[in-house]
Amino acid sequence: MPMLTASQVHLDQPLTNLTLAYLQSRDNFVADRVFPMVEVDKQSDKYYIYNREDFNRVGDRKVLAPKAEIEETEFALSNDNYFAEVYGHATSFDERVLANEDAALDVRRAGSEMLINKMMLERELDWASTYFSTGVWGTEWDGNTNGSASGTDVVHWDDYTNSTPIVDIRNLKRTVQLKSGGFIPNTMVVSKEVRDKLLDNPDILARLNTGVTPTDPALVTDAMLAQIFDVSRFMSMEAVQNTAAEGATESNSFIGGNNVLLCYTPASAGLMTPAAGLNFVWNSVPGASFGVTVESFTGDWLRVKGVAEKIQVKQAYDMKVVGSDLGGFLNGILS
Repeated sequence: MPMLTASQVHLDQPLTNLTLAYLQSRDNFVADRVFPMVEVDKQSDKYYIYNREDFNRVGDRKVLAPKAEIEETEFALSNDNYFAEVYGHATSFDERVLANEDAALDVRRAGSEMLINKMMLERELDWASTYFSTGVWGTEWDGNTNGSASGTDVVHWDDYTNSTPIVDIRNLKRTVQLKSGGFIPNTMVVSKEVRDKLLDNPDILARLNTGVTPTDPALVTDAMLAQIFDVSRFMSMEAVQNTAAEGATESNSFIGGNNVLLCYTPASAGLMTPAAGLNFVWNSVPGASFGVTVESFTGDWLRVKGVAEKIQVKQAYDMKVVGSDLGGFLNGILS
């Protein structure tokens, strides 16, 4: 006697309450959090720079004799410029694809989220190449495997026997403070690999009073690390990039290598306000910003090509080191 089976009484259909999309958390990115943004009206312009040496020079003061005229002291000005490039990315949807879309899907939103994610990754790469690399900052030290510090070399922080990351950062802060004419670095940015290694470093664990051990590093927060290193902000570069070509096997990696940036950055940019770096953002071009602006287009000009909707994203900015002496860089701090 024939029996009904489970597959005969049900035809598989897509779930209407579940789809999977791999969108990275915005917290993974540091490009919009480290340095202040300067909104500008023109794609290019100049800005003034006061001569720091004139402000810190001593010895010009004179003892005044009766009725003597006070001698004058001068200061100098220079200038530099920015140029905000405009970046864009787009995708489009065939009218028949949208007409045949299942209820669980929202390919328009998926397309915009994909573009935003890709643009943020490109911006993070721009940030790393501008600020998080060698040959940029006024102070640059290297990690070594010798087991002892020497000159501008420091012991690799994953050498848990000999490394002293807290002392290294304290020394780097003092060096930058002297070179910059008195500005103490207040922000520390590390790559993902460096943060992970710090969690197991005895030098760090010894400063914690929360029961953290090498077998329980999850209790360590960025706020704790900021306190340990005596900075206002501690950030980790968590964004992941896929460097494989389309169709090739996925090749994921973190951005930032195994480096550390220590810098002075104000809460906001302004007149007579020094900063290690600034992000010049050209908001006057429609749809552009330092974030990612999404624009949607429909109309006959697209419909004649069978396109129901086009989505595009834009950014317009120039990332610029404006005070190289206000930053210190540790290159290759892990072995």
